[in-house]
Amino acid sequence: MTSYPEVSRNRRRYGVDHIEKYALGITQTITYKVKGGNSVVIDLITNAQDLIAEGDSNNARQVLNVAKHLLSEINGGNLVGTVKRKGALK
Repeated sequence: MTSYPEVSRNRRRYGVDHIEKYALGITQTITYKVKGGNSVVIDLITNAQDLIAEGDSNNARQVLNVAKHLLSEINGGNLVGTVKRKGALK
């Protein structure tokens, strides 16, 4: 169980209470299943750019932190970065 200070820290940093559960939920998205975590990260960065353009720097910061967390999970081998497609060039 996540402690209250950690939930509060996650809320401030990522905009979600449980970043680990959020990251696990990403694995259920169609983008992750078809293209992999790198595509999810690209989508998050695009969302952050849109938020910056709208002047919403705090939410942009949180979205970028989620993207960084997911990249860390990909680099650590906990998430798949790229899904190999059948018939794709090697």
